[in-house]
Amino acid sequence: MHHQAQKAAELAGQQFRLPFSRQTWAGTQGDWAGRGTGNSIDFQDHRAYQWGDDPRGIHWAAYARTEQLTMKQYRAELAPVVDVAVDVSGSMLFHPARAMQTIALLKFCVYSATKSGAQVQLWAVNGNQAHPVEKDAVHNNSWLENLPKSTHESPPDWQLPWRPKGMKVIISDLLYPGEPGMYLDPICARGGSTIIYVPTLSEEAHCPGIGNFKLKDCESGKSMVRHISASVAKRYAHAYATHFEIWNEACLRRQAIMALIPCELELSKALSVEALARGGVELN
Repeated sequence: MHHQAQKAAELAGQQFRLPFSRQTWAGTQGDWAGRGTGNSIDFQDHRAYQWGDDPRGIHWAAYARTEQLTMKQYRAELAPVVDVAVDVSGSMLFHPARAMQTIALLKFCVYSATKSGAQVQLWAVNGNQAHPVEKDAVHNNSWLENLPKSTHESPPDWQLPWRPKGMKVIISDLLYPGEPGMYLDPICARGGSTIIYVPTLSEEAHCPGIGNFKLKDCESGKSMVRHISASVAKRYAHAYATHFEIWNEACLRRQAIMALIPCELELSKALSVEALARGGVELN
């Protein structure tokens, strides 16, 4: 699974990248144009000369015209800040297709961020527990196996140490109760951009059929027998679709981007379904 996910992530990374151009950056030196001034070759402005300034930055052409010493200022080259949090609850990992797409998405984020020279911070979230993940552990496929075992049935707690004005990427199926704002507000509160990748399974959009079925709760592991009638199946399908509509509306109000990522498709094709059109990724 990990080898297949790695290949899918690399292929997707050759075509797409995280949407770095959606915002200007402020931070340490890197390869992206920021809001401040620095040492890039792109002229931004000029200011009055001050004692101690490097004379190599004096705008001599302006001095010839005005006899006033001014300094050239250039647009800063800065490193993007990317925080990635992946939901590792039972519903994310019980189905092989979703588990592989989740792993591929995380690898894609790390691949894209590293290739772009970003400062990357990774978290695995299960209920109210958040575990830092090293980039090397994602590369060598040990991150998931090294996570502490947990039986948390509560929704993920997204109140993480998000860095201000950075890019925040969430990988989650969003299949938990409650008003989306209670989850989104801690993520969006510190500025920057928020991207939510939602690995979806087409079989979850509808009930398995009509009649008696033995169902298993993927979070608790408990099994139960339930009768599914035609009316129940219809209400379920409507509730499932409405759930994501509510999430999408909540994201739009907060200028966050939510994109469904079909697990049945190879990652490059899956990112083309919604993520590209909505700005969740951009072409290289």
